Amino acid sequence: MYKIPFYISGFISYFIPGRYRRRYVRGTINVFFFYLAIARFVKHIYGIRVKNIRFVRQVSMNRMICVVNDRYYVKIFRDVTVKQLKDYKFLLDFIRPYLKVKIPEIFVHDTIPLYVADKLPGKDMRDFDKTSIIKNEKKIKSQVLDIINAMQSIPLNAIPDNERFLFPLQYKKTGKKPKIGRGSVLAHLDLNASNIRLDDNFNVVSIVDWDSLSIVDSPDIDKNSFEKLWEIHKKSK
Repeated sequence: MYKIPFYISGFISYFIPGRYRRRYVRGTINVFFFYLAIARFVKHIYGIRVKNIRFVRQVSMNRMICVVNDRYYVKIFRDVTVKQLKDYKFLLDFIRPYLKVKIPEIFVHDTIPLYVADKLPGKDMRDFDKTSIIKNEKKIKSQVLDIINAMQSIPLNAIPDNERFLFPLQYKKTGKKPKIGRGSVLAHLDLNASNIRLDDNFNVVSIVDWDSLSIVDSPDIDKNSFEKLWEIHKKSK
């Protein structure tokens, strides 16, 4: 039943010209349909009064993000099950003690594939002057690589039923399922400028958006991906 709003919003937005306008309309309609569910869930978790729910446009076609009271982030998924989200929550809780930076604590709805996460400290890398970021490039990179190394030091055999995590959320499971081998490690897979949060002294204080977190077959994947995303950020306007 929860998928009906996605079908309605998808149908209505189909007639809207422009890709970004369609996404904005689709997301806004979804917020309208899920407003009560979001409000009740946030109030149930935090015992707060919902003052406002603000829609944040995302590139992904399969999800929309809300910000509640400018503090709580909500993600609703179209192609992900509640069970997958609960597995995802388990993995985040499992790795948290291994990392020195803050990562989101999420709360999963029991019947709708949505989760709520508290806003984490720090500012988006894109909020800083590009010259300052480049000046502190070595410091920031070193900290991010330390985080990657900390993730890779987590013993995969200690994760119960670890084969659940060979695919990130929303991944279309096609073909032969990969196996966990000697070089397999945990990876974030999306360490871009918007997911790395810094304090005013350019210390990495938190990492967000772990939706791609999964077990991969090479320890170089996260490092190479981070380097490419870093260069993209440096060249962006």
